[in-house]
Amino acid sequence: MSRTGHGLEYRLVVNATAADPAERMECVGFARHALRSAATGWGITGTVLDDLLAVASELIANAATHNRPGTIDATLRLAPPGDRLRVEVADGGSGQPRPQDRFGDDEEVTGRGLLMVGALTDCWGATKTATGKTVWAECILPAPVDIPAVARQARRAAAVADVVTASRLRTLPLLVPACAPVA
Repeated sequence: MSRTGHGLEYRLVVNATAADPAERMECVGFARHALRSAATGWGITGTVLDDLLAVASELIANAATHNRPGTIDATLRLAPPGDRLRVEVADGGSGQPRPQDRFGDDEEVTGRGLLMVGALTDCWGATKTATGKTVWAECILPAPVDIPAVARQARRAAAVADVVTASRLRTLPLLVPACAPVA
């Protein structure tokens, strides 16, 4: 987790490198678990969390299925003042996502995901990048998250984790001054 522009950001790189698109789908569960952990650490719970995970899973599944093997970057952002949650999924594909209205076609098992994304979020879209595209979705939170409090809590948790890890490895934790630039 990092703080950017006084907001919070969690970045995840997902390996979807199998040649078979069905095998690449295995990355979705891992990504969902990691994003759940980050979001609950920020105090996101209940229906908002469920909707976020459904949307993130759909966007990651689309990236894994409709693109060549590679990595998928998933980012969760909580923008100041803590009332908007955004999930972004970047991949190397050049195709722009379009919702498919396949309701009533009982034979089709795909093609409804972006309709679900639109229904569960306040807005969504796609942006071309130098290496492909980023598909994003945003939702307005029912109550703002206290970003400074979450950041303090995350720093304390990281410090405890460093001490626990150091004690297991029988080494001293690396202490970095709070004002030191992060490389």
